[in-house]
Order: sequence, then C-alpha cells, then structure tokens
Amino acid sequence: MRENKFTVKDYRYCAFGLSALAFISFILTCVIKNRLAVFFGIVAGTALIGGCVCLYLAHRLVAAHTNPFLFDRRRNLTLSPKDLTFAFIEDNLTYFLSAFTENTLDLWNGIPKNLEMALQAEPAYRTPVAFKMLYDLAGLSETEILALFEATDKKTLAAVCRAVKAGGDKEMADILFEMKCDSVRLQTRIVPFFVKNRRCFEGRIFRYVKEHIDEYDKK
Repeated sequence: MRENKFTVKDYRYCAFGLSALAFISFILTCVIKNRLAVFFGIVAGTALIGGCVCLYLAHRLVAAHTNPFLFDRRRNLTLSPKDLTFAFIEDNLTYFLSAFTENTLDLWNGIPKNLEMALQAEPAYRTPVAFKMLYDLAGLSETEILALFEATDKKTLAAVCRAVKAGGDKEMADILFEMKCDSVRLQTRIVPFFVKNRRCFEGRIFRYVKEHIDEYDKK
C-alpha cells in the first residue's frame, strides 16, 4: 500500500481551491441560461463535497499526529502544556479507555487482554490508568469501595500496584497490596485509605502526565 504523502496544509489548500471552484461554478450556473448551467451545477456540488472531504481528512490527520493530551478533540484545538487541567487529562484518559471498556470501574474485575497489549505498546499510559482506577474507585460510596476492592483478584491489584510503583509511589503500592492480602484484619483501613487519598490520586495523574507529556507524542 502506498503511503499517503499529503500533509494537513495540502488538504486545507485543496479544500480552499475546491471551495473557490464551487463558488465560481455556482455563479456561472446562475448566469448561464443554456445546458452548460447543468454542467456547472454538477461541478459546484461535486467541488463542495470534495472540499468538505478534504477538511475532514485534514482534521483526521491533525488528530492522528497530535499528542492526545494536548489536543482538544471537542474544539479541534492544540493546547500548550501550561493549559492542561486535571479535568481535561481525566477526560482524555476516559476516552482512551473507552476503546477497551464501557465503564472504567469494570477494570477492577480484570484488565482486558487488548488493554494490556495497548499498555505494553504505550507504557506511558500504564501509571495514569492505574491511578485513574484508584481515583474512580475512591469516588464510590463506602459500601461500593469495600465490595469492589475485596472482589478484585490479586492479579489485577498486583498490576495496579506495579504501575503505581513505576510512577514513584512504592509506599502506596505496598499499602494497597498489604490491604488486599490481609483484608480481613485490615478491612477498617480500606475505605478511609481511598476516601482520604482521592485528591492524591488526582494529583498523581495530573503530575505524571505533565512530567511525561513528550512520551505521548504520536509519531
């Protein structure tokens, strides 16, 4: 398959040219009173559709080659790292995970194989995803936190702990795994740990993404 050599500028220039052709053809359609009017009408419609297609392809190309944490897909804007907010980062993490699960809380029931493969291919996502799992769990009611944490298997929690430790929070990872391995004795510590640390999880996500922002660049 031949590689597409068109750039964003190429698509935008094409869109501009086709739009101009559509405008001129439309004028000629209104002025000319013979059979050529039909021809120019067809040209105008085709050029207009072609221009729209070029703009769409330009948008797709921008999104495909832009750092996902610096591209506002809702407004089609590229942001500066200093403009990042937690809400924006968290929304983009949710969007990333939507390809693998409808509800991020379901990850506590086991990390899907396709997500695990994606995290291996893009390891910079591993730590933010782990902290998002913790952040989402901490936002539940006390009963739900305890039930979901106790229901998750050690393999899933171990994966979360490895990612947390890779992000520089060894102590937090050790506490999480200890609570899982001895949940009967430490049951009263589980809910307070999550409730107390929700803002901490939020801060870890924000800090990690900002400090590693270049690692999310799409080549």
